[in-house]
Amino acid sequence: MSRISSLFSVLKHRGSGAFVPYICAGDPSLSFSERLGKTLIEAGADMIEIGIPFSDPIADGPIIQGAMKRSLSRGFKTDHLFQLVNRLRGVAEDRPIIVMSYMNPIFRYGIQRFCESVFSAGTDGLLIVDLPLEESVVIDDIAKSVGLEMIRIVSSSSSMDRIAEIVHASSGFIYMVSVPGVTGPKRRFPRSAFTFLKLIKSHTNLPVLLGFGVSNPQQARMAVLSGAEGVVEGSHIIEIYTSNDDTEEALRSIANHVCEMKMAMMLSQY
Repeated sequence: MSRISSLFSVLKHRGSGAFVPYICAGDPSLSFSERLGKTLIEAGADMIEIGIPFSDPIADGPIIQGAMKRSLSRGFKTDHLFQLVNRLRGVAEDRPIIVMSYMNPIFRYGIQRFCESVFSAGTDGLLIVDLPLEESVVIDDIAKSVGLEMIRIVSSSSSMDRIAEIVHASSGFIYMVSVPGVTGPKRRFPRSAFTFLKLIKSHTNLPVLLGFGVSNPQQARMAVLSGAEGVVEGSHIIEIYTSNDDTEEALRSIANHVCEMKMAMMLSQY
């Protein structure tokens, strides 16, 4: 059983949803990303999503765009990602680590070389935001051959036939876009998000996680009560550390936030 499958099996037994925070690698430095990752893991995050900074992040809103810009301006290179994953793997033996990227950085690095390197560093799965299903055969085969799960994004703009194709080609879990547009905190999910969640779950037995717009425990609770297996959150975490000049205080605030998100997703308390 893969590390991702094992996680969801354990969480189902515990009656808990998965909290998956996002880290922009190298923002504002590689050493801070490592400290942030360790803080998230020690506070109870179930899985870590690490994003590769990219100069044209069309799916991301201004907060993550800013994080990527800071990282790139300070010299982030793809090899730094492998160092970060390897260091976090040392403190997260049973916690899955997935890598989010746009296709261009992987293509430029070399698909085979990238997949082998990222898996060797300790990564469990890949989420490639702008990879069309029709153009994914090569990387799918390579990723599968080295042991990586291919996690895919589904949005409500897809047709029924398209949704069925995407979930059929996915492994690990499904990443559901909960609000139209780009990433960034929203106070509430639109009601249509939960109708769409039911539609996706009717097409797959894989866990479904909600991302885009997640920023508070109320949303996390609503997501799992509506049938999601967890949530992914990125922008709000970046907001916490960029709005606080005191690094130690920012990390404590983030740890407290992780605890609140986990508490909100304990189904056994409802």
